[in-house]
Amino acid sequence: MKRKLTLKFRLVFFLLLLVQASCGIKKTTVVPQSERLLPAKTATRPELLQSLLGKSGQIDTLKATVALDLSRGGAKTGVLDEYRQTKGYVIVERPAHIRVQVQMPLVLTTVAVMVSDGAQYRVSVPIKNQFLIEDVNAPIDSRNSLSTLRPQIFLEGLFVDVRPYVDKPNVSSFLEEVVIGVHSYYVFSFFKTESSDTQLLEKIWIDRSALQVVRKQQFGKDGRVETDVDYQDYPRAEGGGVQFPKTIVIHRPNEELTVKVTFQQAELNETVDQKSFDLPRPQGSELVQLKK
Repeated sequence: MKRKLTLKFRLVFFLLLLVQASCGIKKTTVVPQSERLLPAKTATRPELLQSLLGKSGQIDTLKATVALDLSRGGAKTGVLDEYRQTKGYVIVERPAHIRVQVQMPLVLTTVAVMVSDGAQYRVSVPIKNQFLIEDVNAPIDSRNSLSTLRPQIFLEGLFVDVRPYVDKPNVSSFLEEVVIGVHSYYVFSFFKTESSDTQLLEKIWIDRSALQVVRKQQFGKDGRVETDVDYQDYPRAEGGGVQFPKTIVIHRPNEELTVKVTFQQAELNETVDQKSFDLPRPQGSELVQLKK
């Protein structure tokens, strides 16, 4: 009996030591408000997909005055060229027509004019007296500035459109929740599944604080990111109107090209003059041929 009491006493004493030791290790810290996870809204997969589908077709035309920041080069080339606060004009008639005109700040000299009809694109560079006509699917040569300066990059970056993926038997989608820093995201991934090899096509990131699209990534056949776009500064929703981001940053990692488009003035769904998409070759300009 005495031995049993001794064992119980030792056990209780040992447990007390463990409690005291744990109290000595524990440390409580209040996490600053700026580092706490932002409130996140909840939506079901069908609700999110329906919202994306509705927003995909909200804008038919766009006419805008913008500020453009462009950088080209980096680790691959070893040289980085940057152009800051260049003025530009963008005219779009979806799904395929776009015109982009770029001017130098202050003097407003036209640097380049680009148009595309979805099959062919044209680029005029008056300050170099050069002109280019090329297929939109022509390979991009990162060493050629005219090859990377194509209007299709703007057209693909300005809008988020899931209509090509919905109700297609060879396309499937996957939804996941991701937390990065203080932000929570819903991430839709779309896959092409018609062959034995599944191909990732696009990822769309939805910030759960406002259920707005803040990023999209488009992938090539090899799984590399071809386009990575950030959508920033959405205006407050008023009366259920169209919400279009004020800042769009288009990254093209393969060409080491980044274009930041800041909208200064924009008109949505207004009538567009079809002549805006005409771009005849200036007389006497050099016709540039891209290497195949």
